Amino acid sequence: MSNDGTLGLDGDGMIIRFGSALERMLGYSEQEVLGTHVESLFFDTGLARDILSSAEPSDGLVAKPVNFAHKSGSVVESYLSVFPLRDGSKKVYSYILNISMERSTDVPGILSTEFQRIFSFSQDGVAVTDCDGKIIDVNDAFLKLYGYERHEVLGQNPRVLKSSHSTPALYEEMWGDIFDEKKGYWVGEIINLRKDEREVPVLLSINAIKNEEGEIKNFLGIAYDMTRNKELERFKRIYMDYIVHDMRSPLTSIIANSELLIMLLGERLDQKEREKLTTIITSANRLNGMTNDILEYSRSDDGELKLDKRELAPAELINEVVVPFTGLSKRITVNGVEYGVGTEVAGAGATIFADPEKFRRMLHNTVAHAYKYAIANVQIVWSIEGGTFRFTVSDDGEGVSKEVAERIFNDFFQTDEGIKTGGAGLGLCILKSFTEAHGGRVWVNPCESGGATIGFECPV
Repeated sequence: MSNDGTLGLDGDGMIIRFGSALERMLGYSEQEVLGTHVESLFFDTGLARDILSSAEPSDGLVAKPVNFAHKSGSVVESYLSVFPLRDGSKKVYSYILNISMERSTDVPGILSTEFQRIFSFSQDGVAVTDCDGKIIDVNDAFLKLYGYERHEVLGQNPRVLKSSHSTPALYEEMWGDIFDEKKGYWVGEIINLRKDEREVPVLLSINAIKNEEGEIKNFLGIAYDMTRNKELERFKRIYMDYIVHDMRSPLTSIIANSELLIMLLGERLDQKEREKLTTIITSANRLNGMTNDILEYSRSDDGELKLDKRELAPAELINEVVVPFTGLSKRITVNGVEYGVGTEVAGAGATIFADPEKFRRMLHNTVAHAYKYAIANVQIVWSIEGGTFRFTVSDDGEGVSKEVAERIFNDFFQTDEGIKTGGAGLGLCILKSFTEAHGGRVWVNPCESGGATIGFECPV
């Protein structure tokens, strides 16, 4: 049990915060003393104003022997430390009082000169609370961010900022991390409410500040205003949508008219003319795939990835994905069986629950990447075991280095060979995003005989 406790006063000495440790030490409840003058806690009531007056022009008083009055009327002998908090004009707006049963001249870390300098000039909203979660102090950036006056938040719990977006599950995770002895902090995006009830998105970090004995004395919250970031993301998404829309129309026209020319001219086309039209169609399809990648990446990156899970037959989807790659220059096997025209993927009875379009995209991007880098062979292996769907595709290309393997799922990342063959560098990034949305994971491994294996798995 702690041998000291803290309370907060406004600039006039009225109690605005009363720690739970003081409830045990002095016998009063917080409700009984809030709004009263601090002199009511002193055994010698005249002493309180003298102490505050002497502390105001200085940096505070440390470890002064003082007798406090227990609710029962008995005397509580203790040591009092008083620390004034000042605004930019040096006017005292609050006092922090520490009452301890043991003499100590240590100044709390949150009141050190170095911390106060960083605290005052930080452009992020910073709040310091006591171990009970009551606000001790906030900086000017905090007041600007949330629209409050300082006296309106001192002594309050930060839950005054809570919005409807903050769920019990979020707070369970948050406090689980903060009270975890090995971690002691939480970082995440959260939507808070300003005083005027407007929502403000922030990147919030909360740290537990402990003393040398490992006891939590304070919590430090730092909020970075993400409003501008979110606006930029929204404009980026709108811009991406316009780009994709404006590109799709001419691409569709190019593909349709090229195919129509091949069909109408038929035998009148010589080999070179047919190859040129085929090249136009292939290139237009590649651009169309790139626009789809950009759109899907934009939406997943903005947190708009929503799943519409349904019962699916993976064998049918794998068959649909593999068909366009057959009859070309590279050999494809599925679970050890060579795939060709008219081949059906085995496993028709198996089913999983997944988003149809996104799952098809996961399969396609994995196969397309392997086919792109393969020299002659692409091996597909899939299975459902122990409630998990597993899908791997191996190629016999040059393989991947450790450095490439670490970056291969990053957005817009491409190898030198990948740049030559075209693409937006988003295929595997989208695979990772969609797979994780399904609760799964992705990986890449080099093959012993050369080449590489890209795989993903997710619960069925």
